[in-house]
Amino acid sequence: MLDLSCLRLSQDKLAALIEITPQEQYVSSTDITALILRSEFSHYLIDDTAIEEAVAKFAELRENPELHAQWGDTFVKLASIRNAEIEIDISDDKMVARATITAAFGGSPITQSDLVTAMQDAGVCFGLQKQRALNLLNLAKQAEPGTKIKKVVALGRKSEDGQDSRFERFVATPTERLLKPKETDDGRVDMRDLGSLDTVEPNTELMRRHPHTLGRAGKNVCGEELPYKQGRDIDIVVGEGTKLSAKDANLLLADRTGLPLEIEHGMKVDDVLSLKNVDVSNGHVDFAGSVLISGNVGEGMKVNASGDVHINGFAESADISAGGDVVIGKGVIGHRLAEGASNYSCTVTAAGALHATFVQYSHLKAGKDVTVTSQLLHSKVECDGKLLVSDASGLRGTLVGGSVNAGSSITAVVLGATAGTATDLRIAGEFEEIQEERRSLNNIKKNLHNKLGKVLDAQMKLSSAKPEEREEGLAEKLAATLHHTRQELVQLDFALDANQQHEDNFFTNAKLTVRKELHPNVRLDIVGQKLFTNREYGPTETQYEDGKITFTPLGAGKK
Repeated sequence: MLDLSCLRLSQDKLAALIEITPQEQYVSSTDITALILRSEFSHYLIDDTAIEEAVAKFAELRENPELHAQWGDTFVKLASIRNAEIEIDISDDKMVARATITAAFGGSPITQSDLVTAMQDAGVCFGLQKQRALNLLNLAKQAEPGTKIKKVVALGRKSEDGQDSRFERFVATPTERLLKPKETDDGRVDMRDLGSLDTVEPNTELMRRHPHTLGRAGKNVCGEELPYKQGRDIDIVVGEGTKLSAKDANLLLADRTGLPLEIEHGMKVDDVLSLKNVDVSNGHVDFAGSVLISGNVGEGMKVNASGDVHINGFAESADISAGGDVVIGKGVIGHRLAEGASNYSCTVTAAGALHATFVQYSHLKAGKDVTVTSQLLHSKVECDGKLLVSDASGLRGTLVGGSVNAGSSITAVVLGATAGTATDLRIAGEFEEIQEERRSLNNIKKNLHNKLGKVLDAQMKLSSAKPEEREEGLAEKLAATLHHTRQELVQLDFALDANQQHEDNFFTNAKLTVRKELHPNVRLDIVGQKLFTNREYGPTETQYEDGKITFTPLGAGKK
């Protein structure tokens, strides 16, 4: 029977040997494995092939005992010492390096020096996570032989983009009054009470510019710097009727009494014409500045302003036009000029944004967004930006009938009516301009490839010509043209990538969102892709995927 005396350490002290001696009983691989495991060599790397070889020799010797004298002292190496092994792998983005240690079979563990050397050999030279690395080494020392332990040992540093100059406004704008009506004492919102519309006096603080930040380059674990975007230093725009503080160049003050209006990167203070009502008693209004009307605009009246127009009450069958925003506190009310016609008696046009509480049978046109906080009924809306039919809480906002042509998204709480009122929606935005730009870029690319082919043909023809027949300087001219054309093609590919990104962004933003109810007979056209509702839907949004637009349930977090 096998016993521990059959095992011994090799002369180089790197392996465990078994002596092949005659045995009364058959020796199996299980017997040999069990012998090793209860020996001092249990933590060595066992060689299964060698065990089978030893089993065969024991069997042969048992059948032919005379072989023992012929063989003499015979040993088979069953197990050997193996030092711990380490492997470093780096993520595709080179921001994470992980070390995998295979625990030693009786050999030497991985040391700190071994780890550092392995990382250097793999090209890792930045972001060593010292504590994580020490924990890995300790775990590997205590692990069972052959166990693989994988841990992060180095992390890259992400780039930090700089922030552009930031502008903090200190005064409320008239538009905010419509979006945030006053609360009553019992906590309810009174949509009829929009509060007072305050003007500003000279030296009122309007806006502060906060400096830009530069940002910081990142670095991956291979020590390569990562690009980053520097923040832009944007000057504060000193609009009409404003001035910079003499004591603080980043502080914008009012320079006259008037209506504070936000412009890009700054403010302006408009001259203000304040009226109680606009009706036949005071005639039409045409004013270079902003117009504030505390009451209503009567039927058939016209109001035209180069700045904003703010009406606390109603605009009824009127013509309102503004070079800035239009805010109508209560409602826009018109009627069809003929049965079934799309011409309406009330028109509101804003070069900027348009905000109203209630709209019916009217034509709205805006260069930016249109927001209606209660109901938009049987009207025609054209806007270059978004259409939002919802109050601030997202609980109220109904769009029924009429037509909408928006540049971006269309959002409503309730869309359509249970009676199946026809409601036509269209989102086009800048899609055609994007497509036209792509066609133009592809034509330029085609012409450049033709030019490239001609230059290559000319170079080949020149190379086959006799030296005395070659035009002086032609080779250099062709090489320069070739280099320039290839550079143009690279830049063109960048432009095409940017164009594709513009299209992707368009489809990301060009969507319909209905937060509560979507009713039948709503027609949606997004750049030629059409959807039609023939049943009731719950909260719904459109989704663009694989070139197709579909209705999908709106996620709970978006309601």
